[in-house]
Amino acid sequence: MQNVPENKLICIIPARDEELSIKQALTGLINHSRISKSNFVVVNNASKDNTVSLVKELGIQTLDCPIIGYGNACLVALDWIQSKKVKPEYILFCDADGSDDPLDIQTLLHTIEKTNSHLVIGSRTIGITESGSLSYIQKFGNALTCFLILVFFRKKYTDMGPLRIIRYQSLMQLKMEDPTWGWNIEMHVKALQQKMKVIEIPVHYRKRIAGVSKISGTISMSIRVGTKILYTFFKLLFFGK
Repeated sequence: MQNVPENKLICIIPARDEELSIKQALTGLINHSRISKSNFVVVNNASKDNTVSLVKELGIQTLDCPIIGYGNACLVALDWIQSKKVKPEYILFCDADGSDDPLDIQTLLHTIEKTNSHLVIGSRTIGITESGSLSYIQKFGNALTCFLILVFFRKKYTDMGPLRIIRYQSLMQLKMEDPTWGWNIEMHVKALQQKMKVIEIPVHYRKRIAGVSKISGTISMSIRVGTKILYTFFKLLFFGK
């Protein structure tokens, strides 16, 4: 399969203080995903280390988001994409820590095209996960969120994984707003509320190359993230925004 052209897909990678993993992670993505450098954009999310300089060494587009928050970084990237004359057909979201398997990217792209879906989520829980790559708190939070979606939307899912691909026009239709950890669940719930076709496929998930997760690194942070995800879910469910 040939490399994906730039007007076909853009991969957004938020990154904060990932100097120990970013170069290896990006090199792996470029070498094994069949996506060229021009398809990637890394959003520096208030890093205090050498993350940006390492990305620039690889010749990959970088954007700056000085306000901490996963959603904030994604919104900066979307603003940049909207300013481009030619819009991509698909938007891919990927982590900067090397935990995502580059080989899964082509599978995601093929799936969204073949199934005519609006959003395809890479499920780590039905895929192959490296031992220690998901904490017990992450597994519990995933199970709880998916249970709530089953109860309120009658749709069965297994993961709210960060590796996902969505049609650009569908993403614009969702009018995403969440600035922090509610981004993924906001995307999922809004897509279901708007009757979009959302499916998931198994993906491989590995332990991060180095460093500590910003989400599951500590129990207190995991609780904060979990609380925000539940708050976002019920706010969208009862108030629609």
